[in-house]
Amino acid sequence: MKRNKIIATAAVSVCAVFAVAACGPKGEVAQHAHEWGEWTLIVAPTCEEKGTEKRVCKLDPTHAESRPVDALGHKWSAGWSQDENGHYHVCENGCGKHGNEATHSYQDGVCTVCGYIHHDHKYADGICTVCGDQLYAKSEDGETICFGEYPQSEVKEAATVAALTEKAGSLPTEEDPADWTSYGYYYGGEVTDYMWYIDVELGENRYRGVYFTEERNYKTSSTFMSYQDDNGYLTETVYWFCFEPIEWRVLEDKDGTALLMANIILDGGQYYHNYESRTQDSETVYPNNYKESDIRKWLTDVFFETAFDSAAKQIVETVTVDNQTGAKAPYTCADTEDKVFLLSAGEVENEAYGFVTGSGADVSRQLSATDYAKAQGIQPAKSSDRFCWWLRTPESQRDGKTAFRVSDEGQVQGGAYWMGGGENVDYVRNGIVPAIRIRL
Repeated sequence: MKRNKIIATAAVSVCAVFAVAACGPKGEVAQHAHEWGEWTLIVAPTCEEKGTEKRVCKLDPTHAESRPVDALGHKWSAGWSQDENGHYHVCENGCGKHGNEATHSYQDGVCTVCGYIHHDHKYADGICTVCGDQLYAKSEDGETICFGEYPQSEVKEAATVAALTEKAGSLPTEEDPADWTSYGYYYGGEVTDYMWYIDVELGENRYRGVYFTEERNYKTSSTFMSYQDDNGYLTETVYWFCFEPIEWRVLEDKDGTALLMANIILDGGQYYHNYESRTQDSETVYPNNYKESDIRKWLTDVFFETAFDSAAKQIVETVTVDNQTGAKAPYTCADTEDKVFLLSAGEVENEAYGFVTGSGADVSRQLSATDYAKAQGIQPAKSSDRFCWWLRTPESQRDGKTAFRVSDEGQVQGGAYWMGGGENVDYVRNGIVPAIRIRL
């Protein structure tokens, strides 16, 4: 009897061991006390939304439990941020939200809360004599001016990329662009939604995200051959570029104004999207007609609006652009009134502007490109970090289907200047170098 009791007790002990070691469904095998692993964050909390974390049983990974993680809550800055409409506190967590927003309370032109000064700016050498606001910065030698902002350098720092991508939210598709904007680029001759951008603020900086599901091809009618991958940019990947001051080369400083050209290629795209001539007001409009070109419209509607804020726009002069000199009938067009324009073949051979006379290779015409321009699909040079860029002058060859450009070696290519051959107007592979005239 005693021996049977010992055997029974031993059996109970063994069963207890199995009960602890096993982790089967309830009712089949006795349950154990879970050996939980560490909590792992699954969904990060934001300032206003809760997150989620979970842990998994070490004995059976099919057993897991989750719990909410409290929202971070906004961390409002101690000091005020302000703009012309009012003042507010910025969330230091980088969520982009503003707190305690209020309109300014002025006394003698100064807000009594945040110190914002309301007045008509009076600029001298780019600096307001009333409040010290800096509109542009001229180099000590006077050869360059920093003015306006445009997306340029790619963001490589992993944490910043992750934060920006999270703020951007859902990726765009042709059916649902989410918060992104389609560039409206051509693909196979048709405007198609395959490449998008989004502008995001993080901290004190502004960034542009770029995402594409098809490559932007070297010409508008093509569905193959792109230079984006040659420049290191691939489909279905989000790339971020920082808005940075634009450096302009001073071509002329005269009578209180300065003629400027971008000192680097800022973007890329076609001159016009096809080879077809069309009739407008009973007159033939050729593909290389600068007045009616895609590139002129882009400079006015896109670049000008992106690069300059309201104060900067006020000092950009409207210029009568000479579209006759250097062009041959019937491909000339009427002069235009523009704030932003491309340089002509004659202007980039003007010694007074710092160029070498003639169409041969010239280091002063050789330009590198921003990361953002490379992501747009401009063609890289084979042996240097130099790129080709458009001029506004139409070429007189090939039925108005070509226009002048500057090669990566600084040659002026087109017409009699370069073996009778400019660039086909529908080629996307050339860079864009804006020119402006500003009041100093």
